[in-house]
This record gives sequence, C-alpha cells and structure tokens, in this order.
Amino acid sequence: MRVRPRAGLARAGPRARPSPAILHPVARLYSPSLALVGLLAACGPSADTIAPRDDEYPPTVQPYDDDDPAPEAGLPAWHSLGGAIAEPAATLGADGRIEVFVRGRDGALWHIHQVAPNSGWSEWSSLGGRLAGGAVVGEDGDGRLDLFARGSDGALWYLRQAGPKHDWPAWTRLGGRLHPGDRPVVARGLDGHLELFVRAPDRSVHHLRELPGPAWSTWQALAGAVGPFTAAREGDGRLVLFARSDDGELLQRRQLAVDGAWGDWTALGGRFYGAPAVARNRDGRLEVFVQGATGDLLHRWQTAPAGPWSPWASLGGAPGDPVAITAPDGRLEVFTRGLDFALWRIGQVTPGGSWSPWTSLGGRFNDPPAIAANQDGRLEAFVRGTDDALWHRWQARPGCCW
Repeated sequence: MRVRPRAGLARAGPRARPSPAILHPVARLYSPSLALVGLLAACGPSADTIAPRDDEYPPTVQPYDDDDPAPEAGLPAWHSLGGAIAEPAATLGADGRIEVFVRGRDGALWHIHQVAPNSGWSEWSSLGGRLAGGAVVGEDGDGRLDLFARGSDGALWYLRQAGPKHDWPAWTRLGGRLHPGDRPVVARGLDGHLELFVRAPDRSVHHLRELPGPAWSTWQALAGAVGPFTAAREGDGRLVLFARSDDGELLQRRQLAVDGAWGDWTALGGRFYGAPAVARNRDGRLEVFVQGATGDLLHRWQTAPAGPWSPWASLGGAPGDPVAITAPDGRLEVFTRGLDFALWRIGQVTPGGSWSPWTSLGGRFNDPPAIAANQDGRLEAFVRGTDDALWHRWQARPGCCW
C-alpha cells in the first residue's frame, strides 16, 4: 500500500518514484495526559586499515518501481524516497537544500538531497566508505558539511565537502575506537570550529578538536565510564556533555572556560533509559530530555543561560529515545517513536513557554528519526520505514500542520 502527501502538500520539482509502502496508519491514539510504560584502545591508525574508496561499492540502494496506486483514505501523509537504508541523518546545507545521509546495505554512506530549496529530490548517490554505524553531520562555518562515522575497523572516519555544493573527496581516518553501536557526537565551538566526542570501548569519553589548516588535535580522554551521551554549547560559549550514569542518573560535564579544560562529571539526578537529548532555547538556556524510568518523557532546563537547573518535570507520553531540535521560530520540538512504532511529537507553544499535547504523525519506523528545517522554516522528518526505505513527512507551513 502506498502513502503520498495530502492535497496541498505536494512539492514543486522532480521527486523520486515511491517504493511499496509498509507504513501503516496509527491503530490508536495516545492520551496526552497518560504516562505509558512501555580508548581508545589505540589512537593511531591500525596497520591493516586502508582508506575506503568510492569505486569499491556498487550502487545497490535504488529499489524504485512504477507501481503507484491511489492511497487508502485515512493514511498519514508520509512519502517514500526509496532506498534500502539505516540510521538516517539530515541537515540544511549552506545552499538552502536539505541533505539526508544514510548507511546502505553495502556499508557505504549514501545521500539524497533537495534539487532546490524547499523542493523535490535528487536520485540517490554513494559517498563510499565502509561503515559500521550511521553518520553524524557537522558544519564547519564556511558552508561545507563534515560527516563522521564509525568505520568497519571501529575507528572514527570523516568526510568533508570540498565546497558548499556536492563535491566530496575521499574518507579520512581520525583513529580512536568507538564503543560498538555508538555514533560519534559533534558540537560547534563559539568561533565555528568543530569538537568531536566518542565513547571508547571502556565507556570513557574521548575528544578531538578541529584546528586551523584544517587539522585535528590529538585525542584527549575525559575519565569516567558513562552510558550514552550528547553535547551542546551553552549560552556563554562553553561546551557541555550530558550522559547516563550506570545507575540511570543524568550526568553533566562542562568546560571550565570557553575552549578550555574540562571539569568533572557531576550528577543532575533523575532516573532514565536510553540516551539523553538536549536543545537550546531561544534565550540561550539549555533543556535536556530523557525517557524516564516509568516510560514518560522527562525534562529539566536551565533557569538562566549557563545557570542552575530546574527540578525534573514530566511531559507524559511513552517515548523511545527523544530527538530534540530548536525550530527556526525559537520553539523547542521533541520527536520520538511511540509504543505503536509511529512518530510522535510535542513542542513548545511559544519559545521558552508551555508545551502542546502529544501529536501522532503516524507511520511505522525503525531507528531514531532525523529532523531538519527547510530554508523557509518548515520542519521535515525522515525515518527508516519497516520496508527499510527512507520516508519523510513535512510541515505545510512553519510551526504548523504536518
């Protein structure tokens, strides 16, 4: 069965032909008020590692067909971009077009992009590589995108655009060792340089800093074994890490000064599962979101930029790992997979203000969603469907109506 955009949501420009849909409408709705339960072993390159090459991998990720029946009434407004993918990542490029990066069945990194801002989509193309995990995207301040992923050798690899368009050179090995199943974490410093963090097999966090040139620092270990973690930049320019402790508590680790040394891990309390997510309010205050021990979405926020933290509060729901984003209008939005495997969202009504009820966007998907903002301010969600294809759904206008 196929799903396609509702009337009035169609894009201008060409689009990839959809593949058979295995997404389904939501069988039931959540009640918004109901909380449901549901290293670095070696820093240098290994002697037997060779850089991946684009020409090693056949283009296997384009399973399109011509079957395009009318959708059944009531199906959600999801649309397939085809492919056979895992672990999508999405970002808005400097030229105003959304780019989506996925790991293909051949282990290479594949991407698809809008042919014009707010418009239709290109065909899939391979960026090569031999990856053991999904990529994360950074932007280095001059309009170029940087991609980081765990290679099949367990080390960190990266790929940097040669310019703000679609010219991609070869992959570069940055060394280190990543904990199996982890993606690297990337943050941007106050002057635009990139900061990279990985969790080593011993579960300590290791850190790389981008230097002029471009070049990279040597690896720095931040002692202490932690669970899944994320990073953000505070309102005063310092970077901060958030991680889960062994007993499920939220931990925080801050730079002592902008681009300076790091303090120790400190506890922020709570009990949660999975990985934390963090976003910055329009006024500079950070807000952290976790899946609570009883299954609901918990959050706490800074009461002033780089300041103390509020108590924990519940937003209800029954989420998986949350994905938090600051929308172009300054409101925070949180997306997650529900117990029904559909995509659910909750957002601030006004920047820094109260929260809306939970809303289901339907579908059935695997992997955490990837969210990006169009050039015109509309958010767009990308997921791996149960057919392993890339599916997407978007707002009809900024801040409203999916």
